[in-house]
Amino acid sequence: MPTVQITPAYPPDISGVGDYAAILARKFQDMGLPIETLVARPGGARPKDHIGVACGVDTTELAEALNKYNRVLLHFSGYGYARRGLCRWLVDALRRWKAGMGKRRLVTMFHEVYATGPVWRMSFWTASPQKRNARDLALLSDAHFVSSAGGHAKLIQLSPDINAKLLPVFSNVGEPDAPVPLCERGGRAIVFGGIAQRQKAYKALKRVESELTRKLNQIGVFEITDIGPNMCVPKRIAGCDVKSMGALPGQEVSDILVRARIGFIDYAGDVLTKSGIAAAYFAHRILIVNSSPIRGKATDMQEGEHFSGLANFMRGVFDTQKMADAGWYRYRLHGISATADTLYAKLM
Repeated sequence: MPTVQITPAYPPDISGVGDYAAILARKFQDMGLPIETLVARPGGARPKDHIGVACGVDTTELAEALNKYNRVLLHFSGYGYARRGLCRWLVDALRRWKAGMGKRRLVTMFHEVYATGPVWRMSFWTASPQKRNARDLALLSDAHFVSSAGGHAKLIQLSPDINAKLLPVFSNVGEPDAPVPLCERGGRAIVFGGIAQRQKAYKALKRVESELTRKLNQIGVFEITDIGPNMCVPKRIAGCDVKSMGALPGQEVSDILVRARIGFIDYAGDVLTKSGIAAAYFAHRILIVNSSPIRGKATDMQEGEHFSGLANFMRGVFDTQKMADAGWYRYRLHGISATADTLYAKLM
């Protein structure tokens, strides 16, 4: 029986999880494991580049669609499958499928576990049912992966007996084989990602603009290339002209990143491994400068070794090439090929 992956989105939809699923599908095909894709959400687009189906948000419909498969790879992010993350129908469908005839195997990649927030936000009130869904999925699954240390801690708290593994995300915009050293690149820095992430990065850079200007001048960086959905960006910041490129296809993003020296990001340390932005920087051997306060640590990534905090970057008390290399070598341990091998082994 064939293998299927379930995802809440798929290209041409703009979605990090959808891109992740599409790249994996192509890699699995290259490995000789034909995998179909089931897009399970209202109005889900039919995958274009290989066999796939679209499925509505209904327990019976999904359970019936899964009956032709004995191996399922689930990409889980509650908000992708349902408004407010309340996708009980997904859990119930997988339970019904798992109870069917034959040996059936479920591998779950937790891109998100659950969300919460202050009492005045809806996420506070929906946290309990989201937790219940995540816990029940963990109990149903034969193997579990989580994309961040923060998510891993949440999942283990919900289900202490499971053997969940941290599996950082890979780059959705390519993996150059041998990116050139920083000294052979031009004086360009990058701000890349969605609107909210880029706004946070610019806000953080603005707070230390005077000191950052001196540092960037010192190392010969005079331009910031902005990549992502259209928004209002500063024309000039920290002594650098800002060149806005808009949203670009993956190959064009890669062509820009491979010629850049610095990638600015604002992402908490305990969830940095689930950032597709950080993964793209690492894959292109760029020095990552993270402006977020480091409230937690990824298990295989350390500030000061694989990336720099903004304050340390401005002090300049490290070897920038050595740090960029360390991030790149670490990334290659769980790039696209390594991730596909890991998931393939658990699906079998």
